[in-house]
Amino acid sequence: MHRPESGEAVSFEEQFRQHYTFLCMVAYYIVEDEDAARDVVQDFFLYCWHKRHIIRITHDFKSYAARAVKNASLNYLRKSGKTQLEEIHVIEELTRYFPLEDKEEEEQRNRALWAAVSRLPEQRQRIFLMSNRDGLRYKDIAAVLDISVNTVKTQIKLALQFLRKECGWMARMVSFLFFLSRW
Repeated sequence: MHRPESGEAVSFEEQFRQHYTFLCMVAYYIVEDEDAARDVVQDFFLYCWHKRHIIRITHDFKSYAARAVKNASLNYLRKSGKTQLEEIHVIEELTRYFPLEDKEEEEQRNRALWAAVSRLPEQRQRIFLMSNRDGLRYKDIAAVLDISVNTVKTQIKLALQFLRKECGWMARMVSFLFFLSRW
């Protein structure tokens, strides 16, 4: 594979490492199932590997990959039968402009997410940030705060529920990133 804007060769492995998590988020946004999202992305990279001598990407690989994974995710929904045809059309319309790559829009989403996090109750916010921002494990958070691991789990679950309600698709990405960090 090559990088069109610079003309330099880029290894398949490098493309995989650079874009895997992002593409999993694209797939998860649509299929809302971690395993299915990973499968869709892995199938995409497998397809690219088999067609590596034929595929000529004339623009940005990330945009090409996001569009391909979005379409593969919609096909997964169609074939799985878990979603009604009408719902698939609604999802297609919602994902028409996904992913938003504009820096200003990304900053706006980040501000909205941080604003929602700041509205969490103090203890829940602290636990959520210790887990997601600081990368602490449940048992470490429990030890620092002198609470049970189950309390930590419950507070994170409640925080994610609140963020889903407040931020919709952004919270799905946060929870998927959280899942990937524990994987």
